[in-house]
Amino acid sequence: MALVLFVIQVFIGFYSRKIFLDKLGTEVIGINTTLGNILSFLNLAELGIGIAMATSLYKPIQCKDKKTICEIISVQGWLYRRIAIILCVLSVPILILLPYIFPDTGCSLLYIYVTYLVFLFGSISSYLWNYKEVLIGADQKNYKLMPWIHGIRYAKVILQIIFLKCIDGGIWGWIGLEFIASIITIFIINHVIYKEYPWLKIIKNDSALLVKKYHDIIVKTKQLFVHKIGSFVLEQTAPLIIYAFVSLSMVAYYGNYMIVIGYAATLINVLFEGMGASIGNLVAENRKEHTLEVFWELFSARIFIAAVSCFAIYVLMEPFIRIWIGEKYILSDTTLFLMIMGVFIRMTRQVIDSFKNAYQLFADVWAPVVEAILNLGLSIFLGYLWGLNGILLGANISLIIIVLIWKPYYTFTKGFKMSPFKYYVKYILHIVAILVGAVLVLYVKKLLFSTEDLLKEIIGCIISLSVYFVLLYFVFLLCTDGMKHFNRRIINVLKR
Repeated sequence: MALVLFVIQVFIGFYSRKIFLDKLGTEVIGINTTLGNILSFLNLAELGIGIAMATSLYKPIQCKDKKTICEIISVQGWLYRRIAIILCVLSVPILILLPYIFPDTGCSLLYIYVTYLVFLFGSISSYLWNYKEVLIGADQKNYKLMPWIHGIRYAKVILQIIFLKCIDGGIWGWIGLEFIASIITIFIINHVIYKEYPWLKIIKNDSALLVKKYHDIIVKTKQLFVHKIGSFVLEQTAPLIIYAFVSLSMVAYYGNYMIVIGYAATLINVLFEGMGASIGNLVAENRKEHTLEVFWELFSARIFIAAVSCFAIYVLMEPFIRIWIGEKYILSDTTLFLMIMGVFIRMTRQVIDSFKNAYQLFADVWAPVVEAILNLGLSIFLGYLWGLNGILLGANISLIIIVLIWKPYYTFTKGFKMSPFKYYVKYILHIVAILVGAVLVLYVKKLLFSTEDLLKEIIGCIISLSVYFVLLYFVFLLCTDGMKHFNRRIINVLKR
């Protein structure tokens, strides 16, 4: 279900982005993106609660313990009501500062205020009314809710396109539909939840007592909160720093590229979506040799898929942007490479993160703090020196130090109980194979398909991507045990 909805999302997302850029302009898109990032920063207080609740629900769901389920959801509601209040309070100074945050835009101040309030309502609704959807996710019945949620989202986007193309003053229709869609979503989520769980009852009178009873959930929430800070800073603050050190229009340019890159990363996550729970069961079996074998298999498979995806982004991005929204939105090759470097690390980190979580290694609470400090500090300093490229380089340096060096070290020494040296060597060898193969294929492409004809350029890109896929696949298959195990697993699945 997630894969089907993802494909639909890609087609609607690309088309709507072009319409929004043409009809709203880069400044309005930049304002919307920046306001969304400001709200995401204010939503930092939520990080960890949803995950803590979901993991706490697994056992009572398995045991059909309805009383415990109602109590845990009630605790979540109690916490979320307080977060909604905090979000409203923190929004007051933001509203006061909006004229100073956006001093020189061609957009009216009224639109900026209304947009922020609509986005704020969407966030608050998830805390006050929509939080119960965590239950349907923990119960592995998301397929019953996702078509409704995505259907509302797609209908909203289609109507927004119609408003912008056919009606004067479509910008107000655009933001009005955002508000209406949020209201409809509230009713749909609650309808599906109570239809699936008619016995679900939210307890409000004894909420304080329930919080004391489920104190372990609060502890988990605090740990997960700290661990989510690093990834939040990495993903949400870049547009704000770009706006501060480059321009509002560059936020939209950056956003165009990140839409394409984000879809590629989402596709890989969809393909590996069920991996976390499986790894948890694997670690629980306490068979170290078999666990390591599966780790190296997932390690090689994930790196291979990420490498091919990133190579595809690199060769196809420029012609795609030219066809999609126009040549003026194309960024430099250096900028694209730095973006791809960051997304490659994020694509491949999930294997280490999954095993780290399976071993419940959360004691390194200093690591995400250091990652956030490095990310912000280096992005601001290097962004001041080199603009967008400096911001991206700063983020990548923080990823290398924490994600590529520290987390494998911590997972191997505390989880696998072995030296991480073998991991570092294998990772470097994989990267060497990826880069050498990419350079060779790009060199041949330049010799054979260097042309101004767009169609021939696209054909050359597709052929180069196919060659790279086959070349890298056989290099990994011949040189890594992980890829051999993965290849054997694929053959066994196809034979069934």
